[in-house]
Amino acid sequence: MAISAKDKVVIVTGGAGEMGSSLARRLVDEGAKVVIADIADGSDLAGELGRDNDAVYVRTDVTSEESTAAMARAAVDAFGRIDALVNNAGLFTARAWDDLTLADWRERFAVNVEGTFLATKAVVPVMTEQGRGKIINIGSDTVWMGTPGFAHYVASKGAVLAFTRAIANELGPRGITSVYVTPTLLDTPGTRAAFPQGHFDYVLSHTPLGRFEKPEDVNGLIVFLVSDDAAFINGAAINIGGGISMH
Repeated sequence: MAISAKDKVVIVTGGAGEMGSSLARRLVDEGAKVVIADIADGSDLAGELGRDNDAVYVRTDVTSEESTAAMARAAVDAFGRIDALVNNAGLFTARAWDDLTLADWRERFAVNVEGTFLATKAVVPVMTEQGRGKIINIGSDTVWMGTPGFAHYVASKGAVLAFTRAIANELGPRGITSVYVTPTLLDTPGTRAAFPQGHFDYVLSHTPLGRFEKPEDVNGLIVFLVSDDAAFINGAAINIGGGISMH
C-alpha cells in the first residue's frame, strides 16, 4: 500500500514562504488538509489550494503565545483535529562573527527556538487529547558542519535539535512523536538574493549529487513523516542535503 498523507490535518508554520508554500502544495496534492500559518499573507495560497476546503490561512506570529494558541484553535475549528505540526518558520541570514550583535542573536532565537516552542506548546493539548500527533521540526545541516558566518543561526537550530530530543522522551508516552529534519541550502529566489554567488559555488562543489537542493527535495520526506508509516520514528534527526554533510 502506498505511503499516504490523505486526510491528515497538518499545520505548516511559515507556510506562505518559499519552503512552506511548496510543502503546502505537496501535502494538499497528497490529500492532506493544511493550515498555512504565517505572519506573511497566505490567503491567496489558501484560496489556490482550498478548492475542496483543503487549506486555510491563519495569520500567525510564532513569537506570540496568543497568536500560536489562536493558530491551534483555528486548525481544530476548520478540520476538527491536528495530526501534525511542521515547525518550518525561521530566519536564515548570514552575519560574520565580528558583525554579529546581541540583537541578531536574540532575533534568531525568538523565531527559530521560541517560535518552535510556542507552536508546539499550542498544539500539544489537542494531540494529547487525541492520543497521537507528530511534531516535525525543520532544522539545518549547518548544525553538523558549524558553518562559518552563521553562529547565531547554527546555535538556534542546535537548540531545536536538543528540544526535539527532549520532547520525544517527554511526549512520546502520549503518542506524540518528534522528528528533526536537516536540509542544506535551498536554491530559491530568496536564498539567491541573500547570499553571494560564491556561497552557492561552494555548496555545489561539495555536494556529491552535483546539483542544488530545492524545496521539492524535502517535501517527500515530510509527507512520509506525516503518514502512518512513520509512526515509530521518534527523536530522530534525518539529514536530507544530497551529501554535502553526512550524518
